[in-house]
Amino acid sequence: MEQFEICVTSELTNLASIAEFVTQRALVAGMNEDQAFEVQMAVDEACTNAIEHAYQGRSDGNVWICCYIEGDDFVVRVTDEGQPFDPSIISSPDTKAPLEEREIGGLGLFFMQKLMDSVVFLPGRNRGNQVIMRKSRRTAV
Repeated sequence: MEQFEICVTSELTNLASIAEFVTQRALVAGMNEDQAFEVQMAVDEACTNAIEHAYQGRSDGNVWICCYIEGDDFVVRVTDEGQPFDPSIISSPDTKAPLEEREIGGLGLFFMQKLMDSVVFLPGRNRGNQVIMRKSRRTAV
């Protein structure tokens, strides 16, 4: 399985280069532009979470983004070595509640799960976090 990986420092200014990398890999993998955009949005959220939460805004960390094909799926793995994250502590947002009554936070994970077919959180390589996201390359009818 051929994998393509980039490593960037934990700075929000790197989100544009991450988006370009992921979008190009998704298009080369045979995804249409809408699918590639959805993948890019989910990866943007995962990387933003790593930078803002795992590294608490510090710019001295690294974020690895690895893309590969597995069967019909385009897979993206985002890894950091920041503070561990337990997604089970995040309650599902009440998307039907009026905006002024909604709790702050939790929408990023919700959007990632809506945009991708699968989102799995695992412990990182040495410490930190891994988010493995999958999206089918099949075009919806």
